Amino acid sequence: MAPVTFLYDWEYPNDHDRQTVMYELAANGAKHIILSDTMLKMIGRAPKLYREFRQEAERAGLDFVDAHAPFRGDCDPNVPDPAVRPFMLAHLKLMLQIVHDFGVKCCCVHIGNIVYPGYTLEQHREAVCRTLDEVLPLAEDLKVTICFENIFRPLNTVDDVLFYMKKYPSPQLGACFDSGHANIMENGMDIPECVAHKAFGDYGLPVPWEKNVLDRMLPYIVNCHLHDNNAAADQHLLPGKGTIDWGKLVPKLLSAPRLMCVQSEVIPLRVQQPIRPLCEKFEQLFGTLN
Repeated sequence: MAPVTFLYDWEYPNDHDRQTVMYELAANGAKHIILSDTMLKMIGRAPKLYREFRQEAERAGLDFVDAHAPFRGDCDPNVPDPAVRPFMLAHLKLMLQIVHDFGVKCCCVHIGNIVYPGYTLEQHREAVCRTLDEVLPLAEDLKVTICFENIFRPLNTVDDVLFYMKKYPSPQLGACFDSGHANIMENGMDIPECVAHKAFGDYGLPVPWEKNVLDRMLPYIVNCHLHDNNAAADQHLLPGKGTIDWGKLVPKLLSAPRLMCVQSEVIPLRVQQPIRPLCEKFEQLFGTLN
């Protein structure tokens, strides 16, 4: 069984409360936590946390499994602006090095959250390829697998994710399956307030609604973001509180041949989700939280 690892909104607790949350996770069966985009950004602002996060997790009896690189702004691989690309590349390489130093073997990276004005989608995709040409050799040296995530935005469709998987058949490039994003793209078509309408409409694009997202991604899935929603919004709810059929999803996900870990991307403080039922739900779905 792949290890189950947990996300928390670490930007809110102070140093004492953060340790308390780690102890609470461990007391309820969790053994692993995610080196999140928030944690990585916090390390960037306060380098002492590079050491302290590891010490705090160790004291609580936790370790880090899985990571998520910072995203949005100028952090994503699709940045086409030649004046900004050197910053993006240096930042992404630094993040991969930190992930490696924490002993983590896979890291989710968003392909690109922003479509830059004046550039076509194809130019953005070419920029992603140039980024992989430069960054993938480092990931291969570090043995950290970059995982591209399916999202309900241009440049992040399942077709996009599969394009890079096939173009770069490296063991250090894989896919991150996001259950909530898949639910939006598969079942949000007839919901007027569905976030995908705006995400694509802002760029004058129709929504390329998707089918069988998990089936299509399955051969490439290395990690995953598991959370529930109503197919209209990216709610990050506890499984069972939305419209996803977890009885079908879980067995199929666990058959992914490259799966390294199972990740709870329920966001506890945001959705007011207590720790105990969170851990209990993932133990119910996946067995012992090994």
